[in-house]
Amino acid sequence: MDVPDAVLGKFTLLCTVTVFVVLVFWVNTYPFIDKDLSIYEYIPDPKWALLGCAVWGFLFIGGLMSFTLYHIYPYL
Repeated sequence: MDVPDAVLGKFTLLCTVTVFVVLVFWVNTYPFIDKDLSIYEYIPDPKWALLGCAVWGFLFIGGLMSFTLYHIYPYL
């Protein structure tokens, strides 16, 4: 089954925008939620969002470096 590039691009864009909006809303509204509310205990600390982004970035950069080194190693 072949998926057209336009559909795949729209799906990727939708996923990216959704994750971005959720993370921004989470990090920006967390300080303003009262600790008395029952919903407060279900919302993780924003440090986990920032830590997740940092770990993902570290793995992404590490993967790019590994891929590049693997492919240029024969030419060194």
